[in-house]
Amino acid sequence: MKRTDHSVRGDRALDDGDEDKLGFREVAKRIAVSLVDRASEDGLVVGLEGAWGSGKSSLLYLVGEELENLPLSRRPTVIHFRPWLIGNRDALISSLFTELSNQLDQAALAAGDATKISIKKAKEAGEALQAFMSGLSKAGGLVEFVGDITGVGPLKYAGTGIKVVGDAVAGKKAPPQLASLKDKLVKSLRDLGHRFVVTIDDIDRLEPAEILETLRLVKSVIDLPNMIYLLCYDSEVLAHSVQEAASVQDGGAFLEKIVQLTVMVPKPEAFQLRQWFAEELQQIASVKDDDERERLRQVIDYEGGRRLRTPRSVVRTLDAIRFFWPPLRDIHADLADLVWLQLIKDGNPSLYRWIEAYCGSAAALSLGTARIDDAEKNLQSASLEAAAGKSAFDDHMYRHVFASQVPGLTPSFAKDDSPFQLFEKVDDRKRDIAIRKRRLASPDHYRLYFAMASPSHALTQADFDAMWRALASGPQEASALLLALHAQRATGLLSKCDLMVERIKGGAYEILDVPQSRNLLLALGNSMDEAFRLRPFDGFAFNSLWDRTLPLIRLVSTRLTPAVRDRTTNEMFESGRAIGWLTFVFRREVFAHGRYGDQDRPAGDWLLVSERQLDAAMRIMLKRYKAMAVAEILQSRSPLSLLYAWLQAGDAKGPRRKLAAHIKSNEGLLQVLKGLTSQINSSDRGTFDVLKKQDIEPFMDFEDVTRRLTILASKPKFKSSATEMLELIKDGDRY
Repeated sequence: MKRTDHSVRGDRALDDGDEDKLGFREVAKRIAVSLVDRASEDGLVVGLEGAWGSGKSSLLYLVGEELENLPLSRRPTVIHFRPWLIGNRDALISSLFTELSNQLDQAALAAGDATKISIKKAKEAGEALQAFMSGLSKAGGLVEFVGDITGVGPLKYAGTGIKVVGDAVAGKKAPPQLASLKDKLVKSLRDLGHRFVVTIDDIDRLEPAEILETLRLVKSVIDLPNMIYLLCYDSEVLAHSVQEAASVQDGGAFLEKIVQLTVMVPKPEAFQLRQWFAEELQQIASVKDDDERERLRQVIDYEGGRRLRTPRSVVRTLDAIRFFWPPLRDIHADLADLVWLQLIKDGNPSLYRWIEAYCGSAAALSLGTARIDDAEKNLQSASLEAAAGKSAFDDHMYRHVFASQVPGLTPSFAKDDSPFQLFEKVDDRKRDIAIRKRRLASPDHYRLYFAMASPSHALTQADFDAMWRALASGPQEASALLLALHAQRATGLLSKCDLMVERIKGGAYEILDVPQSRNLLLALGNSMDEAFRLRPFDGFAFNSLWDRTLPLIRLVSTRLTPAVRDRTTNEMFESGRAIGWLTFVFRREVFAHGRYGDQDRPAGDWLLVSERQLDAAMRIMLKRYKAMAVAEILQSRSPLSLLYAWLQAGDAKGPRRKLAAHIKSNEGLLQVLKGLTSQINSSDRGTFDVLKKQDIEPFMDFEDVTRRLTILASKPKFKSSATEMLELIKDGDRY
């Protein structure tokens, strides 16, 4: 069955059709070329090392794919040997030799100018291999894996008639006939001049005795010319198993005598893993409003930054969300809360259980069915510290984000205090909001969340130098460079502009001088709408370039004096061409400052750091909205968002008056309604448009709109468009 974005993926390696999210493809190409061009003809054992979950198997798959894609003249024969699929341990050698024999037959059939393989030499090698295999089968009734590793004696067990002889076994020499057969095999493979790459994945998951057998097989039995082994394992796990099976003191030293070269699986950058997670998450689910969207962004940044450490952690958490989200979505639960909880569950199960118990006690306290005394609070506080780790909440911003997820948890920043005050009284208004939105903090709904119970970056120093020069030159030059970077794909869905913004946010902003800081803010105000047109994002995207720029506004503003900061932000709002992005920033701040709605944020989270700045922005944006023609509004990135910004800035009647004349015509009405649509993401339908009653009523009479649409649906000229709008309204009622 074909996997969809909403199917549970499972812990598996990359396969045909899967996207390389971590840029392993280029690494695989380099490994493949080195295996073919730089390995000695005497053979080689290469270890592909990485911790469990680091993406070893995916990298191994890509290496195999790259080897298969090489030109015929350079392409080796790839044998994927999987010892754990062979139930009889005596059959290990027979299985690998049989596969090698089959591949030699295939090489003979494919011989020609393109492959540069001599059919005569391929047949000779195949015959030599068959003769050696026959000699092995007649050599005796005892299987002996014999190595030349100091301190490790021969491993013997009753077998089925195969005897493998190394250089020396307790002073005995190999039978002359068998030794001669092997010499002929060695010579024929060397003359053939064709490479064989044998991949062995997850060798560290075998039983210790089986691991030792396989390693000795590689070292002593199939140590043949032009045979390259690519072993995939966690070195710590493998070394421990070798110590146990071989009774040696140093399993690592044992491995060094077998594995001649190691390649470490590249460690993904934390930002890269979060980006992968956010991109996949956006295909699974969507948020309901700007507040949920902003909280989800924080969850991915702060909790995701701690929990998403390996590719496996990304896949496991996404699978959990794929599994749990559909029923929670149907009851309008909170996506940000679910993602936060699943990140913690997969990263720290003990902390997850603490949150579950705490939410239960907080709900009982809220309902008046329980009482929490100081002793219990102290006990719970100590339990939290034990589950999370002593220094888990040293980061004050993380402490704030963590506390915002659960009820009655108040951050404490006094030096000698515990990180939180537990079971504090919850404001009635906040409790009611949590209940209405079915949040994790709701005493009525919290159980819903438990009962279900390429290289890391593509930027060069030249890119940074160009950015600093552009910022020094002026806002126009900086705008042009940002757009040029955004037109260049980096990795996955990321552009170079995404990465540049991340790097500036990550600390590079501290080297900007005042003119550069000022020019960067003005450049954002000029370029971000064009950036959206270059790479559009849909609906409530929470990992877009626009989202990335939000923290940058505050960070860069800290480089300016209050007077320069005020002048710069005023100019940005007044002259910036990116009216859509400016509206995006403006609406966020209207809510963050508590001017509208119930989504106010701490002052430390404001982008416009003073009320004076917001007042100025409000006057400027109201003036700009009033001066816009309806056609300009409808051509903006989100007409609905712009109209809401106008309303939320204090002019509740302005948008309605602006649209009144335009909607008198039937064409005008349909145009405006199209601009008021919003997007929904559903697991059964994917992403689609809806037209919600609550998005129509602030700007025109809903009953009059539906009456007119019904009439227009009967007229041939408008039937298609009017019917579409009526269907969008019906969908808006259902979702």
